[in-house]
Amino acid sequence: MPKKTDLQGKPDKAFEAELARRLRERARDLLAGQTEVLQILKDARTQILATLAGLPSDWQQWQLSRLLGQIEDVLEGATGKAGVLFGLRMDGAWRAGEDFIDKPLALIGQAVELRLAQLDVGVLKQMKAFGTLRLKDVGQEALRKIGRQLGLVTIGGQTPFAAIKQVQALLEGESPRRATAIVHTEVSRAFAMAANERLEQAAELVPGLCKQWRRSGKIHSRWNHDLMDGRVVEVGKPFKVPNPGGGMDLMQCPHDPKAPPEQVIHCGCISLPWMKHWKVMTPGAKPFSELELKLDGRKAALDQAAKKAGGRREGEAVIQKETEKEAALAH
Repeated sequence: MPKKTDLQGKPDKAFEAELARRLRERARDLLAGQTEVLQILKDARTQILATLAGLPSDWQQWQLSRLLGQIEDVLEGATGKAGVLFGLRMDGAWRAGEDFIDKPLALIGQAVELRLAQLDVGVLKQMKAFGTLRLKDVGQEALRKIGRQLGLVTIGGQTPFAAIKQVQALLEGESPRRATAIVHTEVSRAFAMAANERLEQAAELVPGLCKQWRRSGKIHSRWNHDLMDGRVVEVGKPFKVPNPGGGMDLMQCPHDPKAPPEQVIHCGCISLPWMKHWKVMTPGAKPFSELELKLDGRKAALDQAAKKAGGRREGEAVIQKETEKEAALAH
């Protein structure tokens, strides 16, 4: 965690503590949002399986249209409830992203909160609507797949027992994974976009304010996100992320709405406020832990290759520039 200083360069532990506290709150809120959705889907699964268990064992007595209607009602109710809770988590993440900039800066003498206009929530409304539609799509896709399994029963192509097992697997695995991925990704995006927009506003009052990419620290993380760790750019400029198919310009770390899905889903990277005169415990790339190196051998080779190319310089903040070395490293 960066250890910042006040305007006179003296260590300010309060800044560090506030930044860390808000990141912990972000992590708890993400987990809580996913847990809420999982519980809703678990309740729906229980109700659907109970309905199927009460059906006659003779497949010729199954009434497919009526049965699918009952299941559709359950899934629509579940995804509707999940959408409401998702919206509340998005609202909270948006406020948290704004506070992530305002509150720590206030502790080092930069009281920007009362001097800046409130963020435009129009973008947030659009993100909430988009995420809610995606959650509904999870239910609709589950219904289609359940319908195929139950349809096989009604034509004698599958036993009721086998169909119920297939439905159970779907409701326990694929659907929850998709739903929690949506919640994690979109709530993370709301936090990142609010923080980035607030940072851009604050930069007008705090000359020299920049942003720094900080990797998630996951064991099996994205290699190009590991390379970006510690990189610093001006607030109004994008992070330039190396990629085999060509580099990408991302404004809010990988949570940028323009980022391809493979760079966004389940990403835990964040963007931190940064200034040149602030002293930091880890100014550049955060060293890989022993556990990371042990469980993901790719990281050791990546670390050495990146350092040779001038990237991931530990102990020194790297002001990002497009270089031939970075381009070569991406390939």
